[in-house]
Amino acid sequence: MNQDRDEAAQEFMDEIVDDLGYTPKGGKTQSSGSTVDPGRFPKFLIPWAIGIFLLVLMILFFVIGGNGNSTEELASIRADLSNLQERLARLEGLEKLEDRIAHLEKEANRLQQDTRKIIGRDAAASPKTSSSEVTQRYHTVRSGESLYTIARKYGISTDRLCKLNNISPKQPIQPGQKLLVGG
Repeated sequence: MNQDRDEAAQEFMDEIVDDLGYTPKGGKTQSSGSTVDPGRFPKFLIPWAIGIFLLVLMILFFVIGGNGNSTEELASIRADLSNLQERLARLEGLEKLEDRIAHLEKEANRLQQDTRKIIGRDAAASPKTSSSEVTQRYHTVRSGESLYTIARKYGISTDRLCKLNNISPKQPIQPGQKLLVGG
């Protein structure tokens, strides 16, 4: 009966060796008569053991770390998400506003050009008056007035009054004579 067990164990070990590609030291499978070193741990199991240990730690962290804060955190995340949605809606509104502003700027430029054209037509159509006609003023000389009193009355110098009328300061003026005083 022991021999049947040993043979079954040997077949089992051979299958494991074939499945895992593990060959014990010396390149031979262990025979039923050999003993396994109790201090020796198969190297291919180390990554599996580390993975299982980490999985257990993660499960403990999520189970113990919950403490009821998850509902508060979830509510906070939902509020933040709602806030972000509102901001996004406002940004979409701003994009529409930017399009409207661009349209209004184009319309304002068009209106400015139309205004310039109209002003240009009006300026060309209106008769031009010389600046001398607009600013020319005359004074009719009365009895007792002199070049000095007339010049002072209109705020100009006597020399200027004489130049405007092509006369000399010593030349006499007569009542009823028209003198140019502005222009």
